[in-house]
Amino acid sequence: MSADYYETLGVVRTATQDEIKKAYRKLAHKHHPDKKGGDEEQFKKINQAYEVLSDKQKRAQYDQFGQGEPTAGFGGFSQGGFTINMDDIGGFGDIFDMFSGGGRGRSRGRARGSDVETDIEISFRESASGLKKTIQHRIYTTCSKCHGNGAEPGTPIETCKTCNGQGSVNATHQTPFGVFNQQAVCPDCRGEGKKAKTACSQCHGEGREKTDRILTVEIPAGIADGQSIRLTGKGEAPKTGGQPGDMYVHVHVLADKSLKRDRDNIRSVVSISFADAALGCEIDVDTLRGDKTLRIPAGTQPNKEFALPGLGFPHLQSVGVGDHIVTIQIEIPKRLSKKQKDILEEFRKAPKKGMFF
Repeated sequence: MSADYYETLGVVRTATQDEIKKAYRKLAHKHHPDKKGGDEEQFKKINQAYEVLSDKQKRAQYDQFGQGEPTAGFGGFSQGGFTINMDDIGGFGDIFDMFSGGGRGRSRGRARGSDVETDIEISFRESASGLKKTIQHRIYTTCSKCHGNGAEPGTPIETCKTCNGQGSVNATHQTPFGVFNQQAVCPDCRGEGKKAKTACSQCHGEGREKTDRILTVEIPAGIADGQSIRLTGKGEAPKTGGQPGDMYVHVHVLADKSLKRDRDNIRSVVSISFADAALGCEIDVDTLRGDKTLRIPAGTQPNKEFALPGLGFPHLQSVGVGDHIVTIQIEIPKRLSKKQKDILEEFRKAPKKGMFF
């Protein structure tokens, strides 16, 4: 049994046309395949539901016959009766033009290239200081010979004979409610309304070619593990012109053996002896900016925290820097000499008043 169109769009059966359109736009934007995390199958179902519910006559027939169970003579309902070539959709405004049936001809914009994703690893300390990383990959780029139009240089670009320059053709669909005519993107010129008379010999009319590209990516100081950098226009080039997609660089920060990140602060643990904790001392702390001296006051207790201001991570979206927080651990010796034991026995027997306890 087919899914209920009202449930697909998340509206009630008494929804107004404005409510249906609003729900459709929201879902189409969420599931668009060109968007990161999009769902092409769900996108098709949403468009199929909207095609019916946005048309008063089709909606009335659907309400009468129910979900996919029309009266005899309509034939079975096929989920495959509605197909969208995702490569031919330039944007959400163009989607609505395709369904309007207004015969406006070539209304869609040029197709946008596919987005590209890649992963890089950097060290903990590199994530704090920032750096430039080089990425080498194979990707579709605009053809260097025809500059994206798909035509052999010096040869003309002609009006498409299949669609007579309209960029669209009429397509017939068999549905449970009868046969419907709908405009579809011309398969010959891909909606451009024109095509090369002689295809480019380098890209064979595609307008793009596979190339090995070296790209330098600037990693900002303070970036965290799992964050991504978007490089606009650095994705794949589409066929026969149009805007390239974007590149998403997913950053993975390797763990450090002694330093850990806590938001924009850095945490580390330093062990000192019982005597140093009791009498006080100075220690060297390994920080992002080299060793720094930290004074430990007499009587320091286990797990006491000290802050080294301004030695953490820089804030990505504001001015300022986090701190380096040091947690003190006190080492208890497992073996003591006789002299050490005698000293500690005297210490234990001594009055507590006036001592550091």
